[in-house]
Amino acid sequence: MTTRASDQERPISLVTGGNTGIGFETCKGLLKEGCHVILTARSRRKANEAVAALLESGPIGSTAEALVLDLGSLASVRKAADEFLATGRPLNICVFNAGVMALPWTKTADGFEQQWQVNVLGHYLFCRLLLPAISESRDPFGRIVWVASGAHRLHPEKVDYHALAREHESADGYDQWRAYGRSKLANILLSNELARRLRDAGSPVTSNALHPGNVNTALWSKAGRTNETGISAEQGAVSSIFLAGSNEIEGCSGGYYFQCKPVTTVFDDALHKSADYIAKSAMRAEVSLSDSEARAMWSVASNGVGLGEEL
Repeated sequence: MTTRASDQERPISLVTGGNTGIGFETCKGLLKEGCHVILTARSRRKANEAVAALLESGPIGSTAEALVLDLGSLASVRKAADEFLATGRPLNICVFNAGVMALPWTKTADGFEQQWQVNVLGHYLFCRLLLPAISESRDPFGRIVWVASGAHRLHPEKVDYHALAREHESADGYDQWRAYGRSKLANILLSNELARRLRDAGSPVTSNALHPGNVNTALWSKAGRTNETGISAEQGAVSSIFLAGSNEIEGCSGGYYFQCKPVTTVFDDALHKSADYIAKSAMRAEVSLSDSEARAMWSVASNGVGLGEEL
């Protein structure tokens, strides 16, 4: 890791995929909030270039550093976590922002469908490994933020884990948008279950998820589509920055947010099918509120990365 100036007196924040899009804008916002920022990217070059651009645009005296993290490799996730933990520092804010969207079927070297590994298992493992450092944070206490999506409504029913297991082996029956929706549902469910477990353990650490909105980023072109009506990455980062640092939600955990407001209305296709995008974005799939589905997701994710279920 490389650091510019001292980060000793600043809250330490980490943003995955912080080199571009919503992630980069989130890093910029956290710098303005007075945080020391750890920015992750898949390569050292991309991470270092992004840190340089970040510090160039940030307030005078800002501090940031690069960390290499490839969520498509569980070995890379473990290495990145080990690298941070070796510094002995607490981690105040962790924003799980990186992800892929609606890509064609590909199997990772670890044996998983890539959207499931990158969007779900990679972040889950990173979270679990970093949790000791997050739990050591004070002033502010630790905050964990999961960038999910309103696209979780593309998977409005319980996850069929038998079908998921088949998709890890073959493209037969694979729907790239439905798989993306499933991965974003998983983000919400894991955030919910983590919040419950932290609360039951008496921990002040919080976990919340969010929908950034219809954001015009490079994810669309990689998915083979264009998005001419999307909002900017800067606008898409607003809820991430809010959940990471706002005093308004001190102690709030287990929520799902859109435009910095908690989403509690359940989407009903019969009632809301004709609603506009913004109205639908302020709704969530009923399954995303299920405690039993959250527990099941936690169990499957734990098994997938070779960890026990206990924190």
